[in-house]
Amino acid sequence: MMRYQPLFFGFCLCFVHISGSQNAYRPVAIPDEAYFAEPFDARSLDRNWVLSKVVKDEQLKLLKYNGEWVVEETSEPRFLGNRGLVLKSPGRHHAISAYLRKVYYFKDKPLCLQYEVFFQKVVDCGGAYIKLLSHSDDLRLSQFSDATPYTIMFGPDKCGSTHKVHFILSHRNSITGTYEEKHARQPEMDLSDYFIDRRPHLYTLNIYPDNTFEIFIDLTLINKGSLLEDMDPPVVSPHETQEPEYSSNAALMDGFQTSDLKLEHERSDGMEGQRKDCTEASDCERSSHPALSNPAFSKPKNQPSRNPNDKGSRGEQPFTISPVAAVGFELWTLTGDVMFDNILLCDSLEVARRWTEDTWRQPPGMIEKLLVATVKRPWLWGVYVFTVGLPIILFVSFMWPNKRFGPPDQDYYYKKTDEPQADRPQDMEEHITPNDGVNQTRVEAKSRAVKRALRNSDITS
Repeated sequence: MMRYQPLFFGFCLCFVHISGSQNAYRPVAIPDEAYFAEPFDARSLDRNWVLSKVVKDEQLKLLKYNGEWVVEETSEPRFLGNRGLVLKSPGRHHAISAYLRKVYYFKDKPLCLQYEVFFQKVVDCGGAYIKLLSHSDDLRLSQFSDATPYTIMFGPDKCGSTHKVHFILSHRNSITGTYEEKHARQPEMDLSDYFIDRRPHLYTLNIYPDNTFEIFIDLTLINKGSLLEDMDPPVVSPHETQEPEYSSNAALMDGFQTSDLKLEHERSDGMEGQRKDCTEASDCERSSHPALSNPAFSKPKNQPSRNPNDKGSRGEQPFTISPVAAVGFELWTLTGDVMFDNILLCDSLEVARRWTEDTWRQPPGMIEKLLVATVKRPWLWGVYVFTVGLPIILFVSFMWPNKRFGPPDQDYYYKKTDEPQADRPQDMEEHITPNDGVNQTRVEAKSRAVKRALRNSDITS
């Protein structure tokens, strides 16, 4: 197997080269229809991005958000040339934001939000979600903090063994006037690979005017639902309690008449004779009463009763929520080097599709998927070598045996030709005749005698 080492090394080198190849990065054009689009193609932070200057100690002037933000290229060789916004400082608070081109109002068009997240290191605990900050006259990006009102929070988050993709809607209750966070239910799938595979992932949120939403990762639908029914707590809560229906009683009461009741002093149709207290009376006759309808029982209704503890909103359209004026990241994480890239906010699915085609690379091929799988399972390398490398080596050794790889002065070089070739000493020994054997013995005896004579002469001298 030693002679196959160069061949095996070349196979592994080609395997890594093909799997790691990537097209050169090309800058993208900003769509005019977008409310916000940021590919981070510049070598430094654009002046539109504002770092938070909120202080946690007025006397010492200590910043609350002291984490570092930079624009730099990725550390992954497959994506060289592509820059992004990188959260650098592990174990610190980070906050940065930027204004939209114009305020986004929720009307009759969908909200399309997408951006890329690249965990360049395996995440222990931390988030990478983005916030859409609510429009107000008091909004100051230099004072951006966790207390700044936001309309939507969306993106990945991990702590321990819990992996989430947040979609939180800040909704104003029409009764209490307070804002409440409405959380979308988490998808029923394993999200751990998106945090540990060290590859960029595209997170997309689409909200439609019919109060439905969709969430995608790498263009794959992972969650969808209704803003009215699939949020926790629900946007529209039950505010009336309906009394139970009694259909049998209702049907009975529809035909209820007073003549159906038999009074105690009336005699039954089956009675024989007359009542004793009526036998002596001159006007003793069978009593008959007109059949009169009772309007109180003709159409019974179960009126709903009001829930005294109800604080839910009624008649709300959650899509028509607070307008958005800025985007921002307000994060704390134990893991640094988290990259954000290609942020887009628009109101057109077509614009989002074109942006995705220009910025998001093609889905990984089979070879790259096999390499990604080795991140969690390093033992797969042995399986790959055995299942792929060994058949190739056996095929090469069978088709081109080792004896063909020799110099032309060897006899096997002429095995399949009619060219004359010189006799080898080995072949001469194989075809020795009896006379040749006697002569050979004499020659050997004479040679030994000469050697003894030379040795004796050395001793005497």
